[in-house]
Amino acid sequence: MTYDCGSDERRLSPRSSAAFTLVELLVVISIIAVLIGLLLPAVQAARAAARRTQCASNLRQVGLAMGQFCDAHRGRFPDTSHNEANEAERSWIFTVAPFMESVDAIRICPDDTKAAERAEAKLTSYAMNAYLTDEPRTLAVTNRNKLRASSKTLVAFEIADQKAPIIENDHVHNHAWFTSLTVARKQVLGKIEADAAIHRHAGASHFLYADWHVEPVSALTVAEWANTQSPTDNFCVPQ
Repeated sequence: MTYDCGSDERRLSPRSSAAFTLVELLVVISIIAVLIGLLLPAVQAARAAARRTQCASNLRQVGLAMGQFCDAHRGRFPDTSHNEANEAERSWIFTVAPFMESVDAIRICPDDTKAAERAEAKLTSYAMNAYLTDEPRTLAVTNRNKLRASSKTLVAFEIADQKAPIIENDHVHNHAWFTSLTVARKQVLGKIEADAAIHRHAGASHFLYADWHVEPVSALTVAEWANTQSPTDNFCVPQ
């Protein structure tokens, strides 16, 4: 009887194994890493777009609630923490809360870095235009029915990340952005950025107007508005 030793050697040879070599494994890992690297920015962009959309939706619902408040109060805008006549310890967002569903779910922008703190303090990511209160000495309009162009009158915008979650910051002193001194020294844009998050959503932010539409406004546009020659050119002045 004879044996084919060569065939046995071929069967037992490690070269006939189907396992990956170290080089092949490294190549596969490298390809997977490249694919993840290509996919991750797209996923992050999609998530950022979703948060941006959610913020606009939230602010839109806030605007509709404020509109109902104005209708129920003969056009009067809600008071801010500045106005002692409406409980100075309460934010305007809770003044309009009865006119919306789930105020806690919509008063915070998902991209606000102080979202959790503002939520805990029962505040909001959206600051009200002080010109719609009686705080500024001139040019203030506290009643929506007295506006000439509601679609051009800013009601609220996204508050700057650095603004502390305290009741006084439910509005900002945007009437102080454009003064003779800040205009002359070209400090207007810096004043705006200290109060408003104009870069929050990919170089833009959301503005709520008095006809209750929400508009994304780029930081470049705000910078152009800041480049003014007169304090009366303040884009927050009611129209």
